[in-house]
Amino acid sequence: MMRRVSGHSQPYALPLFFTAFLFRRMIPPLLALSQNRSKLKLYIAHLTDLCHDRDPSILSQLTPPSHYHHNDPEDWEEELQKMSVEQLERELEVCEKESGELQEYANSVLQQIADYCPDILEQVVNALEESC
Repeated sequence: MMRRVSGHSQPYALPLFFTAFLFRRMIPPLLALSQNRSKLKLYIAHLTDLCHDRDPSILSQLTPPSHYHHNDPEDWEEELQKMSVEQLERELEVCEKESGELQEYANSVLQQIADYCPDILEQVVNALEESC
């Protein structure tokens, strides 16, 4: 946003209370996405281990997303507190994109398991039902 001040355009500064409101609204979804990505990675790792125990070639044609082996830095939550609204928006876009890619990869892993080892898929479903 730009505003005119004595003939010059300057960035419009958001009031402090509004900026604080945005931070409170933006950070929880980022933390939730990060937690979701971590759970997906654990789920994928478990499925991958089950497949490798049976036949390592089952998933050989699948490649995880490039960010699969990267974790958020330990101080990521603290870094979020220091980011500008624009940085938080970019971080949210990245997290949403990575979460979508992880979900697609998990779906591909499940499809491979369903195609080649349906009994493993049945094992996973039973374990999930028991945990609920």
